[in-house]
Amino acid sequence: MPKRVDHQQRRREIAEALYRIAATRGLAAVTLRAVAAEAGISMNLVQYYFPAKEDMLRFAWERMAELSAERATGGIVAALGTGDERAVVRAYLAGVLPSDERSRTLCAVQIAYFAVDVTRGSRQPDQEALLPHLVRGLADQIRLAQSKNGVPADLDAEREADTLATMAAGLVSGILVGAYTDEQAAALVDYRLDRLFGAS
Repeated sequence: MPKRVDHQQRRREIAEALYRIAATRGLAAVTLRAVAAEAGISMNLVQYYFPAKEDMLRFAWERMAELSAERATGGIVAALGTGDERAVVRAYLAGVLPSDERSRTLCAVQIAYFAVDVTRGSRQPDQEALLPHLVRGLADQIRLAQSKNGVPADLDAEREADTLATMAAGLVSGILVGAYTDEQAAALVDYRLDRLFGAS
């Protein structure tokens, strides 16, 4: 009996090879041939799953968004169980920051995609931005805290969430290039949250 092939798993393995290249050499180094070599498979097999480089890049982005969400979910769910909005906001932000080799790779790949967008001057329409999802989650928790007088009611929850998300995005780059340690980044997050949640 011929061996059954899990096609979705094979696509994910190809995406992982793409991540290894993009995280260290950028998206410019990603080609069907380079990914095939990195994955240890033939270029024909890569083309079987992804006829064009753009197809491969699109799938890899969607998969990366899934992986990033999965990584953050555990901490957010645990924080939600506490009923403490500050803890939930912190969990959202912690889920963005790289904390191990795997998350560092994923963050580096996100930046590689972003670098292409910057050079092009626009974002690919089929690559949904991740930041708005983060901002929505943060804003919801800030509004909830406002309803309990945990955050001053006169603050704009959306702007506060935007500020936190932008800070987190900057810290990601800082951690990856060694400007901040994980501990320093966490301390900056706590410093900002202490002022937001302690201001009332």
